[in-house]
Amino acid sequence: MAKKSKLAAEGGNPVRSGPIPIMHPGAGYIGKEEIDAVTEVLKAKSMYRFYGPHFLNITGQFEKELTRYFGKKNALAVSSGTAALHTALVGLGVGQGDEVIIPTYAWVSCPDAVVAARGTPVLANVDDSLTLDPSDVESKITSRTKAIMAVHIRGTPCNLDALSKIADDYGIALLEDVAQAFGGSYHGRKLGTYGKVASLSFQLNKMISAGEGGAIITDDRQIYERCVMFHDVGTPYRSWEDKSLKFEAEPFPGVNYRMNEVSAAILREQMKKVDWIIKDIKRNKARVKKGISDIDGITFRRLNDPAGEAGISLVFFTKTPEQAIKFKKDLRAENIWTTSGSYPAVVYDPMTNDGHVFMHWSQVFKGIDRVKKRYSQSIDLMSRAVHLDISPLLTEKDIDDIVEAVHKVAAAVL
Repeated sequence: MAKKSKLAAEGGNPVRSGPIPIMHPGAGYIGKEEIDAVTEVLKAKSMYRFYGPHFLNITGQFEKELTRYFGKKNALAVSSGTAALHTALVGLGVGQGDEVIIPTYAWVSCPDAVVAARGTPVLANVDDSLTLDPSDVESKITSRTKAIMAVHIRGTPCNLDALSKIADDYGIALLEDVAQAFGGSYHGRKLGTYGKVASLSFQLNKMISAGEGGAIITDDRQIYERCVMFHDVGTPYRSWEDKSLKFEAEPFPGVNYRMNEVSAAILREQMKKVDWIIKDIKRNKARVKKGISDIDGITFRRLNDPAGEAGISLVFFTKTPEQAIKFKKDLRAENIWTTSGSYPAVVYDPMTNDGHVFMHWSQVFKGIDRVKKRYSQSIDLMSRAVHLDISPLLTEKDIDDIVEAVHKVAAAVL
């Protein structure tokens, strides 16, 4: 039964006296292992990707570990998740005149990377999973469509069955953005193994982190060679450990997106912890969700594969945008918030700039306000979506406080 106590926002006592633990999954598990690994690289004075006075080839080892983890033939470590997206798009051959379909709910790096690759980003609505709506994706396909970018936003898989079929039917590429869902799966297969190529991110908020970093994974040799050349200023002759390696792809100019050995050293240790991190997150999410599942007036985000999600968020819909905004504000007043990040949140709040929502991508889509009616489905869903971060560091007391606060606010708001 919901408590009828007075909301903190209206002068009552808050549920807790301070904020909940931060939501930086991998970073929260940094320990002696990562410190020792970095120290080893620094003592070798060989921080560069390809050589040094006592070169350890940590980045190469990390790439091999990625191929084993995902069961893919090729992995390439790069400097950021955005760099990974850009590199993957170039690997696919996206260029002038090519269109790439992206969701209205992602991160601004997604349209930015398409533009950086000289392509044109085309928006498609999300459905009540807050991932790409396959029916709207299909309606956006033209003779210029080169790829579909399936963004597994906030740890939840897209409908990969439907998106894979669409890509196959139309002969276009499926690119998976696994930045926010590392370690997640879809019908028993790891996210990142369905598309022609996938991008990963290791930024501070991600499942494993070196503060910054990214990678691409693919089975396609030509895509891999193009990615290698592009990320290393276009050089067609880097030989890795295999001195006889020869690229077959036509050389072309590139950029510098190389990962460094310090980042790779951290990530190798983080990889050893990822299953543990996901287990902790999913356990905490299950407890929070069970604790608030009896509340009338909210509907949980639909999950395309409940067992496969990485679990980093719990999203529910209220009946109106006004309820969602008040829910967010009142939860914060009850001290359900974190010192690093902006949660709890409403996925789309017109008064809050958030690079995850297409309405705040005006630097890419000029005049977006004039065409927002085309995406009314997305706006309706996102403006009613209350987002709770699920940190792996939550204690039993934290979880109890979150559940109590959501019930307290729901009793007043709904």
